[in-house]
Order: sequence, then structure tokens, then C-alpha cells
Amino acid sequence: MNDETFVSGGITNESPILLAFLKDENGINTASGIGHDITAILDGDESKPYILNDYYEANADDYTSGKLKFPFKNLEKGLHTITFKAWDVYNNPISAEIQFIVVGDETLTLKNVLNYPNPFVNYTQFWFTHNRPFEPLEVQVQVMTITGKVVWTKNQIVNTDGFLSREITWDGKDDFGDKIGKGVYVYKLTVKSTLTNKKSEKFEKLVIL
Repeated sequence: MNDETFVSGGITNESPILLAFLKDENGINTASGIGHDITAILDGDESKPYILNDYYEANADDYTSGKLKFPFKNLEKGLHTITFKAWDVYNNPISAEIQFIVVGDETLTLKNVLNYPNPFVNYTQFWFTHNRPFEPLEVQVQVMTITGKVVWTKNQIVNTDGFLSREITWDGKDDFGDKIGKGVYVYKLTVKSTLTNKKSEKFEKLVIL
């Protein structure tokens, strides 16, 4: 959904784009035929399949592979499931399923907040998924001791091409450039929309070895 970094169960806006990448040594069947279309079924409603033949584009000079981009419009908020089905030229089918949660555009929603690696020795990256793709985001990370003392703060404008950010890296040093002690710390991730000023924050733990 929307970009290749998306993981099933993640969040999207109300008009996400379905991406499919197809490869078969015999080629992909794009000729309309009863029961052999490239289709997407939304939320199990087989009475209203989305016919996607015209959205498939074969790769240049390679009839065995290609990609498909289909825009959904104004989906209801909440959990959705898409069942995707395609056929090769010998009418052998393949299907795949993906789930996503529509949260809308008026709020800023964070999910999958983590740092990696964790535990770490020399550096870690702060990762999060969000529902404001292609928009500059004001991001602040504050690392603090478990008693609440802030030891490191980073403010950065993050430009993401999709729904995943992993732009901010930390080397385990405090605001004065000194290495901090081993142990468990807490960090607060705050993300603010530059367009709506909506913001969201999450607390997580990290461990320095």
C-alpha cells in the first residue's frame, strides 16, 4: 500500500494506492476473460471486484514481469483487507492478501515506533510509521534516564517518500558529546505536521550495552 516499505497491518490515508509486483516465467495474463482477470477484492465483497487488467504495466523488454498501481478512493476509516489475484498465460492463478488500517488525514497517527538496533553499542536509528506521506514532518527525539532527566535531544525536519521514517540516528552520546553510561533509557518521539500543526508522541525504551 502506497510504497514498498509498507507492512501488512500498517496505516494508510483514506485514498491509498495498491501496489503489486508480478513475475512469472510464462508471462502475466492481462487479456480480459471470465474468471481470469487481475482482480482485487476489498473486505471480502466478491460481488464488487476491482478489475485491474488495465493498470498492469509490463517491464521494458521483459514480458515475464511488471507492476500494477491502482488508486483506491475515500475508503472508510478502520481495518480493511484486500485479496489480490492474478493469472499467468496458462491460466494458473496466484493470490495474496494484505491488511491495512485507514486513519484519515486530519489526525497524525504514529505506529511501529522503535529503535534499531536495540540494544546497541555504537549507534541506533529511530523508526516509525505514520499517515502523512510526502509531507515534511517536524520530529523531536528526547532520550532520558528512567528518572526523567533528559540527556539528549534531537530536532529534525524529516522528509519521507512514504509512510516509514528512519532518518534520525543517535551515537549514544549526550548533548555535550560525552558517552553516556550503559543501561536502560526512555525516549519520547514527538512528530508534528508542518501543514496542520497536528502532533503525536510515543514513549519507548532503549538499552545501551
